[in-house]
Amino acid sequence: MGTEENKAVVRRFMSEVIAGGNLDVADEVLASNYVNLAMGGSDLAGIKTMVTATSAVLKEQRFDDEEMVADGDAVFARFNYVITLPDGSTTTSRALAYYRLANGKIVVNDAMFDPDLMHVLLPLMAPPPGAQS
Repeated sequence: MGTEENKAVVRRFMSEVIAGGNLDVADEVLASNYVNLAMGGSDLAGIKTMVTATSAVLKEQRFDDEEMVADGDAVFARFNYVITLPDGSTTTSRALAYYRLANGKIVVNDAMFDPDLMHVLLPLMAPPPGAQS
């Protein structure tokens, strides 16, 4: 695939899977051997679990593209990730992400966020005190 097609795959992943929570699209844009380095080497099942969990607790998510550059099968994105928390407040994180694609699907994803949104999201996804695991 060409660079424009690769950028379109990354945009679909960001907008339809991460922000939109559409797990069917995840199967279309992520390779079966997908690895998310930012999530400790999480695989396709792991990203689906994360998307399901964040979609359940966030009111809204969106990506504001700042810049996307592709060279061959590599795509680099600079964007703002805006989330609306259950209380209606919003948090914005600046991000840089690397994606490597093969055969039109994302194989490797590595993103850095500032501030790190896991500090915001993990308490929201934690089981309530006293809940059995």
